[in-house]
Amino acid sequence: MLQAELLVDILSTQKSLFESGVSEYALIELLKKAPYYFFDEDALREPLMLFKTHFILFHALYQLKMNWIQGNEGVLDIHTLNIKLNQCEGNDAQQLRIDEGGELTEADPLAEYYLDWGNFEKADRKNVDALLNAFWQRMVGGKVTVFNEADIEQAHIRLGLSQKEHVSLSVLKRVYKKALQVVHPDKGGTQKEAQEVIHAYQLLLGFYSFK
Repeated sequence: MLQAELLVDILSTQKSLFESGVSEYALIELLKKAPYYFFDEDALREPLMLFKTHFILFHALYQLKMNWIQGNEGVLDIHTLNIKLNQCEGNDAQQLRIDEGGELTEADPLAEYYLDWGNFEKADRKNVDALLNAFWQRMVGGKVTVFNEADIEQAHIRLGLSQKEHVSLSVLKRVYKKALQVVHPDKGGTQKEAQEVIHAYQLLLGFYSFK
């Protein structure tokens, strides 16, 4: 679920936005634009695509909610009209209880629903990964992407990779996570630096045809 993991990373850099509060629609519109281009322009026009866009966004939001509770960053209050990061106060911090393995230990029906990929497409549970891949292919419009050589070179440099060496998915993910950890706003970096690292990772995922 590389794209879903990437979305969690992108959302984690938007803490100030969540502290102010943002609607689901405004968040999707943000993710449709530069530098993310995460969702397609038609993401909200077709009922099935709208559902899938909503599901993937809320999956990432509930994952981020767990991450932020574990890190004592606050409690992400998730509603369609207002998604807001609040301080942990009293019982609010117990809205989600998570064990050491990152699993829910207390019932939260909405979190359980969105964190379960089996609900992504109930009509066909045979292969959730195939459904996700089809969704992401639709998100880029089914077009063949032409990569700019200079952009690819810069992406390798940004992540500290050599174009002369074989790059596996595990290596790419490892260097990306390491680079994002250094420049993430929560770690003293800037949103612009984090966006550059995320964009480099997105480019190389496509360049190496990793899904």
